Amino acid sequence: MRRAILSVFLVLVLGILFQPITVKAAREDDILALMNDARAQQGLGAVSLDEALTGVARTRAEECSSSFSHVRPNGKAWHTVSSSTKAENLAHAVNDNQQKPENVVLAWLLSPSHKANVMKKNCTSVGIAYYKGDNGDTYIVCEFN
Repeated sequence: MRRAILSVFLVLVLGILFQPITVKAAREDDILALMNDARAQQGLGAVSLDEALTGVARTRAEECSSSFSHVRPNGKAWHTVSSSTKAENLAHAVNDNQQKPENVVLAWLLSPSHKANVMKKNCTSVGIAYYKGDNGDTYIVCEFN
């Protein structure tokens, strides 16, 4: 098990190091497709993009640019942003390779708590947003119903 995790990590690192930095961030649809592929491999149904949750994700992504945390800048918990969201995954990308959808989803799948959100059996829709902060970093948020 340890060897498998180390192998996946090594492939990720080598992939990041040897990718051209001209690759641009892909759209939210790509993250959705990759999450649905991972869900299908576990025998779970696909989730769809929800416009209301996407609006919530945009709000949280912008908030994360000033305070990257599951605690909102106003000091309240992440879930206070909307009664529609039941779980949240965050990503902070400081370069083009880190914001590539395959790297974002892989990082979430390597984290037990983030993977649990992606694999929620009763989840049917998500909202996904990218936000480029004033510092040049990109913040990616997925809100789950």
